[in-house]
Amino acid sequence: MRSQQFLLVAIVACFLVAIKSTPLSDISDSDESTAVDEKPQKSRDDDSDFEGFPFKDDDESLQDSSRELSMQDHNWDVLIFTQQWPVTTCYHWREDNPDQECTLPQKKEFWTIHGIWPTKLHQIGPNFCNNSASFSPDKLSPIEDRLETFWPDLKGVDSTEWLWKHEWQKHGTCAMLIEELDNELKYFEQGLTWREEYIMSRILDASDIHPDSNNTVAAINNAIVKALGKNPSIHCVYDGKHGISYLSEIRICFSKSLELIDCDGVKQGDAVPVGVPGGTIITNCHIGSLVHYPSLVPPLQRKSNWKLPLVNVYKLLQFLMWFTL
Repeated sequence: MRSQQFLLVAIVACFLVAIKSTPLSDISDSDESTAVDEKPQKSRDDDSDFEGFPFKDDDESLQDSSRELSMQDHNWDVLIFTQQWPVTTCYHWREDNPDQECTLPQKKEFWTIHGIWPTKLHQIGPNFCNNSASFSPDKLSPIEDRLETFWPDLKGVDSTEWLWKHEWQKHGTCAMLIEELDNELKYFEQGLTWREEYIMSRILDASDIHPDSNNTVAAINNAIVKALGKNPSIHCVYDGKHGISYLSEIRICFSKSLELIDCDGVKQGDAVPVGVPGGTIITNCHIGSLVHYPSLVPPLQRKSNWKLPLVNVYKLLQFLMWFTL
């Protein structure tokens, strides 16, 4: 009787240990990060498994910007037009928070608009330039369907209006400095015009750069320069556990007269000019490593090296059963 009680207690204890030791979801197959020869521009000592956040603007937070609004000079030099690759955005969000919903566009190979950001050379911002220019979704009704397609909030239809409001209040109110963008409808309509004119999937496809491929940053940069004749800014997010850079955003720049120009001299988060044979590339990606251009959001993976693998629990239970016979 005592041996049976002991066996029961042992089984319960092993079960509890196994549950406590088993991570239910983790992007990595192992505890160790895959090493690469060259590290990204941002230090890998960061605690985050992903570096860079595709949906987050490079400038200061809403609270900081509001606090410094009265001290800001609202003049700017260039407009940064940013397109994002939704697959990378969703992958990053999902790994940061497995419960985060993300809605991919119905069409494949479909880049979406992130924003139009008025920016000073060698600085970030300005932001929130006109508090009196409130956001009114009704003003966008003539182009609402196109905005939902080309400028969606990947977090879902319910939050799309929030994205448009955020982009208008933070960036659009600064773009109002020029007549071509001096109201809400003009600002968003310009984004749609640029999205139609500079279809990033076609630009990359023309140089045989397709989703589900690995390419150097130089190859991506050359493809864009070949098509546009101007220097872009190329942005990645870095999966520290696997040592993989994912293509995240491509940004191109325009003057106040809405002419396409080089992005040289524009400060864009952790992207910096990197010297390469024949010129420079503005990027935060690994210059010496391949950048993955994903076609599908990878499935969640579970760690294989649990602290107490189930096979060991099974072996322990077999031993206890033999010992108490």
